[in-house]
Amino acid sequence: MDQDHLKELISDHASHPRNKYQLEQATCTCRGKNPLCGDEVTIQIRLSSCSSKIEQITYLGRGCPISQASASIVTEVCSGLSPSDASALASHLRNVITTDDQTQIDDHLASAWSQVEALAAIQVNPSRVKCVMLAWHTLTHALKEPGKSDTVF
Repeated sequence: MDQDHLKELISDHASHPRNKYQLEQATCTCRGKNPLCGDEVTIQIRLSSCSSKIEQITYLGRGCPISQASASIVTEVCSGLSPSDASALASHLRNVITTDDQTQIDDHLASAWSQVEALAAIQVNPSRVKCVMLAWHTLTHALKEPGKSDTVF
């Protein structure tokens, strides 16, 4: 991954965040915090009536550009996915970043992965893994127990 492209992507999402607002009538909400650096992200999700798709997803938060850009990307990529597909995408990203896992993601998630894959290039700086993963970790916890509001660290 070209580091200049990665910097542009992070800068664009951090400066012009997508879906950064309070979601009314959220089905799932979770707040993630990284007390070591101060990053905070709250993911709010509205599931479809049968809970088979993420109908709408937003975030609120503050922190470093990487954590905020990652949260913005979460909202763009996961809208319209099933909760299990969104969780699979988060798990795949974590595996790629932390273990350099080169296995292919399921074909039906290839398009979504192509939008997320750039975040995996941040692995060159291990101290930034938590910044990248905070929103994804929070997303996974939000989807585990719809109707419950939780905080994860």
